[in-house]
Amino acid sequence: MMRHGRAGNNIQRILAGRVLEFHLTEEGREQVKSTAESLKDANIKAVYSSPITRVRESAEIICKELSLGYTIDDRLIEIDAGRLTGLNYYEAMERYQDIFKKFYEDRDPIIDALKIERFSKVKERVRSMLDYIADKHKDENVLLVTHLDPIKAAISDILNLNGNVLFDLDIPNASLTILKHGSKHSLLAMNVMKIDRYINYSKPALTL
Repeated sequence: MMRHGRAGNNIQRILAGRVLEFHLTEEGREQVKSTAESLKDANIKAVYSSPITRVRESAEIICKELSLGYTIDDRLIEIDAGRLTGLNYYEAMERYQDIFKKFYEDRDPIIDALKIERFSKVKERVRSMLDYIADKHKDENVLLVTHLDPIKAAISDILNLNGNVLFDLDIPNASLTILKHGSKHSLLAMNVMKIDRYINYSKPALTL
């Protein structure tokens, strides 16, 4: 699984959700190209992408480098941010305090009141996607290009992480999370990217 490259909403700290469309920045394109280089020896057989613009642009860069096409699958889409859509991250925190921790804890009624997609629903669709890939692409390496929270959902499903851990878990743009399917899914690696990106990386205060 790969998170999309850095996009305009990441810079502006805008909670875009699945409604507002932003393009990759030039930095974001370079991040994805760097990841594509590292995938050239991975024998990727298929690529699936969220339908959102910033993810499709990332998939297009990857596929150009790997000489592959990609398939859109709505199970990889960003969360529905409900009434948080369009808010600045800090504005949302000021209005709703621990709203993002509550999202990962998946039990506070404010999530439904704000019409935010429940994290349990995100896990459900991501689990369906992973099972589909395991069945359709037996013994093949597949790349899923998606967003932060679907990746966190996959990791949470495997490791059973609580809300506080998930809130603090950072997934940099264009980093790889590597899963393996045997009798069940397992986590092999997280936040895989070139070493210079670790050295120069600073965590953005943004969850969507």
